[in-house]
Amino acid sequence: MSTNHVRSKRKTSGKHAGSLSGTSVPKVSGSEEGKKLLVSFRGRDGMFGVTRSTMRKLAAELNLNETQVVHVALRRLADSVLPAYEPDDGPLTAQQLATIRRLAGRQEVRSISSTLL
Repeated sequence: MSTNHVRSKRKTSGKHAGSLSGTSVPKVSGSEEGKKLLVSFRGRDGMFGVTRSTMRKLAAELNLNETQVVHVALRRLADSVLPAYEPDDGPLTAQQLATIRRLAGRQEVRSISSTLL
């Protein structure tokens, strides 16, 4: 079945690929809202892709539609690959370290010997 045929079938069915029946999905704000991405499925499952059959099984198992499965997978990948915080300014300077040590006060270091032996 060609892509155009699938698209025309979706339009006439009245259902959208990303909608949930009976629930409202919050809209994403910004310039990326509503942009489309064509996903090409692989001929067999592998490290860099899955078959359409696997996508359908995931959707059924998770009780999600296929668009939601893609978003869940991308969110998990982003969480594991992208840093969770902004990069810092690098190592502290000697002056910053001196200030920290001065503000923390002098710590007594005592020798502790173990009594377990």
